[in-house]
Amino acid sequence: MTTTHTLAPATVGLPLWDVIVSRKTLGPLPDDVDPGLVRVARADEVRAGDLVVGYYDDCPGRRWMPTAYVGELCYRALPAPHPLRREVLSLDGILFQWSAHELVLTVPAELAPVTYRAGERVERIAERRLENGPIHYRYAHHGTVLSADDGTVTVRFDADWLPTTLPASQVRHVEAEFVADDRATYGFAHGDTVTPAWWPATKGTVVDMWTGLDNVARAYVAWENEPPTDVPVRDLRAAAPLPAA
Repeated sequence: MTTTHTLAPATVGLPLWDVIVSRKTLGPLPDDVDPGLVRVARADEVRAGDLVVGYYDDCPGRRWMPTAYVGELCYRALPAPHPLRREVLSLDGILFQWSAHELVLTVPAELAPVTYRAGERVERIAERRLENGPIHYRYAHHGTVLSADDGTVTVRFDADWLPTTLPASQVRHVEAEFVADDRATYGFAHGDTVTPAWWPATKGTVVDMWTGLDNVARAYVAWENEPPTDVPVRDLRAAAPLPAA
């Protein structure tokens, strides 16, 4: 089913125009977000907490460009400037793929507010240096909400000893579908407890997972009694039982 909506004036100098939003099961907008709330803004105007739902490609007759599945296209923004290139920035907090002048379809945070509750899984953007790597690596650091009050959340992030209190706009929910997909693919997900295949008595917490240029999937594991290390996923086993996604 396809629905056509006319948008209110954009925050940048564009005339009124129609945007076509696909209403499929994995469509780009969450079910509780009215497509009529979508606005157009420059990438450097997107704020933390805004809902990024697509981009404006200035193509006559086709101005809605879904390029990926819901998790890649529709997400809460955690903007970050490029460390070296002033006109480049990240909106998801990890990938620096936007130019400052590019036009983005967003729903402002105040029009699509989000709430957090104790027990929910969230993520923030963290940074670390890969083992034997020359650059810092940005990744999504997952954690569990302990409390939320007056625009702040207190979260115990995976492998951290102490909880962290930070503005609610600096975190976003972890999609349960992604957790289920990671467990189906790798056997475990962020926050799960794992053991080395050769040393089952040792346990650690999965803080991050990625696939390198050598096509080898790896996990960054914080061990209980050893320093954290990067380990090939094939050398790890989940410690049963796994928590619910």
